[in-house]
Amino acid sequence: MDSRTGLPLTDSLQPNIRTLFREAERVWSARPDLRRLYGSIENIEFWIWLVWHGAGEDPGLAAAELPFPPAELLERVAGWGCSHETFRRGGIVDWRRVVTTLRDAGFAFEQGHVLEFGCGCGRILRHFTRFAHACRFTGVDIDADAIAWSRGNLGFAEFHTIAALPPTGLPSASFDAAYSFSVFTHLPLDAQRAWLAELARVLKPGALASLTFHGKRAVERWLDGTAPSTTPTAERLRGDLVKLASEGYLFYEFGRLQSHHASNEEHWRKLDYSLYGNTFLTRAFVEREWTREFELVALHEGPDGWQDYAVLRRR
Repeated sequence: MDSRTGLPLTDSLQPNIRTLFREAERVWSARPDLRRLYGSIENIEFWIWLVWHGAGEDPGLAAAELPFPPAELLERVAGWGCSHETFRRGGIVDWRRVVTTLRDAGFAFEQGHVLEFGCGCGRILRHFTRFAHACRFTGVDIDADAIAWSRGNLGFAEFHTIAALPPTGLPSASFDAAYSFSVFTHLPLDAQRAWLAELARVLKPGALASLTFHGKRAVERWLDGTAPSTTPTAERLRGDLVKLASEGYLFYEFGRLQSHHASNEEHWRKLDYSLYGNTFLTRAFVEREWTREFELVALHEGPDGWQDYAVLRRR
């Protein structure tokens, strides 16, 4: 650990991450207000401040920031018109929830191998530079372009392209924790079961997983018209609420998605839409279906007013 800051400037860190840590040290030393507010440079809330405010306020932090993906990749993970600021801030907010849900369940990010299932171009994973000194990180996704970009620009982690259905080439019992943001929100039932079994295969016994899904709050947002999607329409979902209550599961296949970037047209055309839509689950469904090879540790209902987090432990 660095004696002045508490941040771990180990030789194993990549040069750009060492630079980022040193810039964090400089800001911490120069800002008594931040020291009073956060107490310790190791407080993740200080790291969030660096990402949320620091890059916009401090040229040194801005220069040390990791690269941003091109516009066509931003569109694939965050929609048309996603700015660098939206990508940065949305990613750090979701990163905080992933860290918090896993920490509260007992994973301290002090060592181990962490998997992101459905990493895209690293919207969340990029912020795990904070723990790059202590943990290994691996991201997997079906988007080969996003994986190629991540390999070239987020070198602290490993990246692999996977197929739309398992198996993956990942070794069995090789991960200490996993997380997935807005993947099970889009999978039909058979695909959910297949991927939960695959996650169980690659996780060590006792390992934790934090997975998001569309639960009660997402249904409410669809019905009140504030959801960022019209698949399904509010009227159609309202008509299916009895089925949701009785079966615990609804899946609505997307029609072909449209792109504002010509380079994304082929990407959207090649998707298997039978495996890609919007999925809604009840708590009872998660408790029943997601616990075949896992224990349900916690369920956080819509902490962002949107997706629910299920925290599972591999049996």
